[in-house]
Amino acid sequence: MNLMDTIHLHKNDFSKTERKVYDYIIQNPSAVETATITKIAELCQVSTSGILRFCRVLGYKGYKDFRFDMVHYLHQEHIEVNPENLFNQQISQYLSVIRQFNNIDQNKLNQLIEQIKNTKTIYIIGVHYSSLPAKHLVLGLQDLGINTYFAYDYMQASHLYNTIHEDDLLIYFSIEGNQNNVSRFFDLSNASENTYLITLNSKPKLSIENTLILPGYTLSKQSIVDLQSIVVIFVELLLNMLHNTLK
Repeated sequence: MNLMDTIHLHKNDFSKTERKVYDYIIQNPSAVETATITKIAELCQVSTSGILRFCRVLGYKGYKDFRFDMVHYLHQEHIEVNPENLFNQQISQYLSVIRQFNNIDQNKLNQLIEQIKNTKTIYIIGVHYSSLPAKHLVLGLQDLGINTYFAYDYMQASHLYNTIHEDDLLIYFSIEGNQNNVSRFFDLSNASENTYLITLNSKPKLSIENTLILPGYTLSKQSIVDLQSIVVIFVELLLNMLHNTLK
């Protein structure tokens, strides 16, 4: 028995308020994938407590658990019923992110490319989810004959950061752009003009003058697009632009 069958089975167990939730979700199951409990309550014209009671009738502790199973159900249904439509849907989600790359500050991007070309010593730091795109940039620059220093954890980065001079280039990848963990190991609050932050957060807590904000942070919460893949695409874009200027 799948989730929708379970919901139908409990049809007569719902109160008048919960029945509003039932009617809406039966007709719009995909809305659950991207909507918060507050948004679902608004769409169903009930309170959030009404949503919670609906979920508990179905045997869930709360909306989060119900939503998790609904997302799983929706993905399984798409795969089983029409895999071609699912493939096209996911391609569209990636394309919607890629199209937003046009919003990147191209002046700062070109400025970064020039500094990569003209700076003798380059440092690249990326930790956790940011380590993959950072390493991708390191390998790409090596293929172009440009050597770099690279750190992929905070302890290693703290030692590396102490060796950086003002005229060196530092490229710091941080998907969230937070400073909590960073401040424990090294201080970016006084970063030089040769420091660049690559982030997906349009309002990063790290205050760095040269910040390149990538698209997709909001969309990634509503789709299958992985945050790391967005930054890797940016790195590919950066490397190809750099390669063309080196010809």
